[in-house]
Amino acid sequence: MVFAVLPLFITVGLGAPALAVGLIEGIGDGSSALVKLWSGWYSDRIGWRKRLAVGGYGTTVVGLGLIVAVSSWPQIIVARSLAWMGRGLRQPIRSAMLAGSVEKRDLGKAFGFHEALDTAGALLGPAVAFLLLSTGHAFRTIFMVALVPGVLCVILFALITRDPRREHNKPVPLRVPMPSGFWRLMAPVAIFGVGNFATAFFTLRAAQLMQPELSATAALPAAVGFYLAHNAVGAAVSFPAGWLADRVGKAPVLAAAYLTFAAACVVGIFGHGWLALALMALLVGAQNPVVSAVEGSLTSSLVEERRLGTAFGFLNGINGAADLAASVIAGALWTFASPVAALGFGAVLCGIAAVVLWLRAPTPSN
Repeated sequence: MVFAVLPLFITVGLGAPALAVGLIEGIGDGSSALVKLWSGWYSDRIGWRKRLAVGGYGTTVVGLGLIVAVSSWPQIIVARSLAWMGRGLRQPIRSAMLAGSVEKRDLGKAFGFHEALDTAGALLGPAVAFLLLSTGHAFRTIFMVALVPGVLCVILFALITRDPRREHNKPVPLRVPMPSGFWRLMAPVAIFGVGNFATAFFTLRAAQLMQPELSATAALPAAVGFYLAHNAVGAAVSFPAGWLADRVGKAPVLAAAYLTFAAACVVGIFGHGWLALALMALLVGAQNPVVSAVEGSLTSSLVEERRLGTAFGFLNGINGAADLAASVIAGALWTFASPVAALGFGAVLCGIAAVVLWLRAPTPSN
């Protein structure tokens, strides 16, 4: 809910430039990346990793709550970074718990199902934000309403989830190298990550695509509607994409998702009006949860269970560091060159990542 309107709040509500969006997104992702590296490694060495993940969920709620009180965009950096550090704390642990709960042949379906539910939640949030914004409510009202599901999430994760590890194995020293197939995957992941700028920029572009036919004020609900639509697409395609990855191979499905992001950038460059808005929502929605699900399931198939936390720490850390670079570069290009330059940058790098992954696909272990 918060992230559906946050870029609009920054640029419209606080009057900040698009560069501020890039800095806020990038610094948040960068701080999260550092925490993910430590959290994944540490979670393989402790028997209470679930409690650590619960603390991560709680930290995210505190960070989001601070956004209600901000009066200038630099203050959002602190709140957003705290929220994303909480995300970095919990994410590798949650992914490792999920991977350890299913057989390897079902990893694609498991991660796809998880992304479908996660995206469905991200669909409901923007729907509430769209309703509140369309009926004249302020941005801060949306932020306060968003705290309710955040608190519920902390409670439910603490009460319902279980750590699937049956025994606490002796941890593998960090000096022992990860499998070569894992690093072959990390190369295209990093390239794609640098081109895969935050969805916030597509939200900004969505408002631009609807002008001058709609006024700047009328284009805001249309932009939130884009965010809502792209999450609806993601919720619909996540599980089928995971199932397909288990059947035809995870690397080809992931490469196709990388190309889908590049195609969304192309539509953002050349498109205009409602048709372009719908097509961009379709493409952005189709790639985002699929990338997350298939990267996660492919990583799980390349690494032994007792190193899953470390592996997801590396994966999420590399993604976070790349997201930092992507958001800052895209924000700078958007502000000092043009939105077309930022979108073109994303299209080229994501296309290169797809080719690298296709030519050097890692082979999962049995």
